[in-house]
Amino acid sequence: MSRLSRCFRSLESAGFFRVLDDSHVELLSHGHAYADLLKQQWLSLRPLAAHLGTSHSTEAVSSTHLQRFSFSRTELFRSHFQQLVQEHPRKAKCPTLLKHLCTSYSCQPNPFLRHKAPVTHLITDFLVEPYRALEHFYNMQRESKIWWMRYSSNPSRYRIVPHELPEEADAKDCQGIDIISSYGKEGRVAVEQLSLVMLHGDDFRLPDARTDQSLPPAVIRSVIGLETATCALLLDGCDHGRETQSLLLNRMLAPYQCGIACLEVDPAQAGDLRDLCLHIKDVLQRAGLRLCQGVGYALSKDASQLTEHVDKSDMLGVPYTLLLSEQTLQNGLLQLRSRDTRLAETIHISDVPDYLLNIFKH
Repeated sequence: MSRLSRCFRSLESAGFFRVLDDSHVELLSHGHAYADLLKQQWLSLRPLAAHLGTSHSTEAVSSTHLQRFSFSRTELFRSHFQQLVQEHPRKAKCPTLLKHLCTSYSCQPNPFLRHKAPVTHLITDFLVEPYRALEHFYNMQRESKIWWMRYSSNPSRYRIVPHELPEEADAKDCQGIDIISSYGKEGRVAVEQLSLVMLHGDDFRLPDARTDQSLPPAVIRSVIGLETATCALLLDGCDHGRETQSLLLNRMLAPYQCGIACLEVDPAQAGDLRDLCLHIKDVLQRAGLRLCQGVGYALSKDASQLTEHVDKSDMLGVPYTLLLSEQTLQNGLLQLRSRDTRLAETIHISDVPDYLLNIFKH
């Protein structure tokens, strides 16, 4: 069995995504939770952008070479431009940013990860001064690549690859690159498309923020297939080459940031340990941390059962697990175990929320 085949099986057993009989990929419960967090990170990126809501399409977004560079001639782009001018007049100048989500029932062809419809595309349009278009285009390439590397367990797998222009396109008016996530000889995925298109004529004009001169802008469009990017990042977290079977997800994107596991040996103290787990669960949730599903904690009768639970947490990508025991009832000390290092450090129960929040903040 190939390395990635094992990753596919592992991610399916952990409830992230599965491959259907027709070779399409379908997100499962944990995969949807991860996709929602990735979308939130995209929404918080470039916060000064004008958010234009969600649109629905029966056509694939950028499904062909020509459509990728002709979006400026669509009715949807025209309506978004008008929405910018009417609803966000202070942002209607060059440079400016527009964001919207597009749900489509027609998927982009991807030989490696073909997602089951419907699919969601995260679209950013950067309207810039035409005489600075290439400068902005190169800067956006670098920023986007760094963004993907930040969430990766293996940043070296991301590359910027030039996109071949269709014959109908004029090289003076458009350029394109793909940000590729590579998995060696077994496959690669375009996690983001960046396209530069020069606009002409009087249909679209904006004032230059520097000179106040009205001119047709250039548009740099970023398209991220949410489900495809989600699967690519999950594969990235699983395909890390370590001997352990953990899922190395970025701490900010892990569906569950923390787990609670308790070893109870003395039945007489079982009730007190359960109450302590419930208290810690409440404290962590009030602090805004995402806990494992279900009751939020696991009780183990012996060390082997505790190890089994921790291994399952690692496969869910949970960055940290709090290990409680009967000693915690006596002195307030517990073990904070790291998924990445598989090492545990001793901290006091009163320090738990602030300690964890500081870790996730930085």
